[in-house]
Amino acid sequence: MREVEKNIFMEVVALPNNPLKTLNVYIIKGEDHSLIIDTGFNREETKRVLEGLMEDLDLEVDRTELFLTHLHSDHTGLAYYFASQGMRVYASRVDGQLLNQSVKKTDPMWQETLNQGHIQGLDEDQLNLEDHPGYRFRPEGYVDYVFVDPGDPIQVGDYTFEVVDLKGHTPGMVGLYERDQGILFSGDHILSNITPNITFWGFDYGDSLGIYLDSLDRVYQMDIKSLYSSHRDLIKDPRGRIDQLRAHHAHRLEEAKRALKNLGKARVREVTRQLHWDIRARSWEDFPKAQKWFAAGEAHAHLEHLRALGQVDFERDPQGVLYYYLK
Repeated sequence: MREVEKNIFMEVVALPNNPLKTLNVYIIKGEDHSLIIDTGFNREETKRVLEGLMEDLDLEVDRTELFLTHLHSDHTGLAYYFASQGMRVYASRVDGQLLNQSVKKTDPMWQETLNQGHIQGLDEDQLNLEDHPGYRFRPEGYVDYVFVDPGDPIQVGDYTFEVVDLKGHTPGMVGLYERDQGILFSGDHILSNITPNITFWGFDYGDSLGIYLDSLDRVYQMDIKSLYSSHRDLIKDPRGRIDQLRAHHAHRLEEAKRALKNLGKARVREVTRQLHWDIRARSWEDFPKAQKWFAAGEAHAHLEHLRALGQVDFERDPQGVLYYYLK
């Protein structure tokens, strides 16, 4: 654990057997109450690490709050545990509701995950929810979240944070911005060594890639002196990194169009296989099953952005599987 700002501490928490490798957990210590930002997976080892951090900083559960940037289990896995200990838990309205729809296997979010796999053409890959890290390490129970909206203030010690809208990576991701100090806790919105996974969340949530790019534009205009992201190295040049992320997605969109040009009408699964992935696998068949969910979701998000731009469209077969094509 190290102090990155006055009374703001960061600990790198392991995410075993996961390509993300680690999570940056932040703790803001105040005299009256303190705030933890995100938790890591629902694992006993992670629980012990966070409880050790609280002990080292002399934090009491009933005077400590938890802020969740977004719904992914590497950020929320211990939300139920800490809530059951009496900790107040903040979440955005959208992601908090989705979290409470993802506790049981039969809950709506996981049923929609299975449905998305079907319409993307993944049935033949025989994926199971038990292979999905979001399902395996999810919170154990429903939480009575305190919902926050963009613009809401959160006071901790000498810091007055403003909840900011960072949706795109998830439908309701939020961050915390200290305007006077130029400090932004950005969750997975902007990462240094890796690109955030922008996935298809279903037609009810619209063009997730377009929403993400709009969010990047808003952050680009912010006065940021210190950006604290959730994974890997801290970012010294936020605007430079945003430019790189924009270029990455522009390249990915061109890749998706080339794939459709070569394939003609194609399922998301076939387009996904045509894209370049930084993963140790000789072929799609060698892809870890867990990563097939994320790769197909990202390919689908790019196809849907192209559809929003009027460049592609899709047809459904009698089983509801989508076939995309260039217009």
